[in-house]
Amino acid sequence: MSKTRKIVYLVFMAIAILGMFLPIASFQDNSSASLDADIAKQQGKVDSAETQLKRWVDGGKKSEADINKQKDKVQKEKDKLQALLDQQAAATGDSEAGLSYALLPGKLPAELEIDQTVVNQYKLYDANFGVYYGCIWAAFAAFVLAAILVVLAGNKDVSKLYTISSFLHLIGILLAIYVVLRLGAFPIKLPYGNAQIRTLVALMVIGGSIVAFAAHVQGVHNSKRSMIYVFCTFLSILAIIPFWIMIVNATRSSQAIQQGVSLLPGTYLQYNWNVLSSKNFDVSVGFMNSAIIAFGSTILSVYFSAMTAYGFKVYRFKGNKFLYAVVMAIIMIPGQVTGTGFFMFMYQLHWVNNRLALIIPSIAAAGTVFFFRQYLESNLQLSLVEAARIDGCGEIKTFNRIIIPIMVPAMATMGIMAVIGSWNNYLTPLMLFTDPGLKTLPMMVQELRGDIYRTEYGSIYLGLAMTALPLIIVYFALSKYIIAGVALGGVKE
Repeated sequence: MSKTRKIVYLVFMAIAILGMFLPIASFQDNSSASLDADIAKQQGKVDSAETQLKRWVDGGKKSEADINKQKDKVQKEKDKLQALLDQQAAATGDSEAGLSYALLPGKLPAELEIDQTVVNQYKLYDANFGVYYGCIWAAFAAFVLAAILVVLAGNKDVSKLYTISSFLHLIGILLAIYVVLRLGAFPIKLPYGNAQIRTLVALMVIGGSIVAFAAHVQGVHNSKRSMIYVFCTFLSILAIIPFWIMIVNATRSSQAIQQGVSLLPGTYLQYNWNVLSSKNFDVSVGFMNSAIIAFGSTILSVYFSAMTAYGFKVYRFKGNKFLYAVVMAIIMIPGQVTGTGFFMFMYQLHWVNNRLALIIPSIAAAGTVFFFRQYLESNLQLSLVEAARIDGCGEIKTFNRIIIPIMVPAMATMGIMAVIGSWNNYLTPLMLFTDPGLKTLPMMVQELRGDIYRTEYGSIYLGLAMTALPLIIVYFALSKYIIAGVALGGVKE
């Protein structure tokens, strides 16, 4: 690594490490008047929740589950009230903003004017308070050790010290990202905290470390490709994390989800499933309807679109270019514009509450036709078709035996896209289906936003995960065809 690149690396590493020590104003107002107002407001919430609970118990019209939920709500409001009372007891009367340092847990120096009730309050919201400091200290140690190894490594020795440094740096970045996802931003997500400042610090830590790592890799290998690999790796991690969090939250309780993000699965999967099952969320019905519509429409769309593209490519007839231009024009028309007309057409055909209304029209897929035609422009030699004709092969047999094997990568690519689009389609089934037995999974997931699921976040995430999981499986099963299909199906220059 050259001296210049080493300096760039150390500068951005210093920015990242500095962000961990950067003080953040908590904007904690400890004035007596402010605390009294907050306590009075919270006391009103407690009284209201208790009154509602007493009304439900005395009325005898609510189920045991509803009463238990209300009891939990009462307890939560009481916990918040107690936190304010503890804060009032420890308040100094100083209305100035206190300072919070990420790397200083426990007893803090008096000169920093840290309000210990802030820490206590945060512990109330997050039982894993120590996990934060463990991760932040581990990330700090990894960054420092990585920087030391880079300083010690010579320009020619890139086999050991630089390798160890890269490994430590990656660990530090992953820990830093975990802290941001777990708590919102560096250095600590405090009640009444300044979110904008915390976000700025998070960008300093994570952004500075990533830029430093990129400079490190490029300096060692002296290639832009290495830096591209680094960024692509992190982009991939960032893309996967939301799906992983969704799956993890499906195994956690609603209370745990409200406390923060976790990358480790919980033990409430069975409970969340029982909640879904008890609230008319019939997974088998939704899955069957979605599968029939998605795979039925995908098969028709892919096969007949491939046949149409083959016709545009092979057959020279009057109006070929005009009809292809019409296909291109259809791509430019948003589906929402034709929604009303489509519904009226299906109504006149008596296909309302009929799966065929979502399967048969998929034959006319203009975007798929365009993709297949561009693929054939790059990969089909007309001599193959002529040779098949000379050998006495019919047109349909030529298409099925010769053309389809050539188009397998493109058909797999568009098949994945079609399955995803049809599986996630919500608006069109909502317009056509009123029969509860025809509801698709997206329609059922939308119903999870109702009152009966409002506090059951774990069940909501479980429903979302069950909707997305089949698509993930299909994607990974056919993903090897995507790169080939997209590359070979590009517009020919």
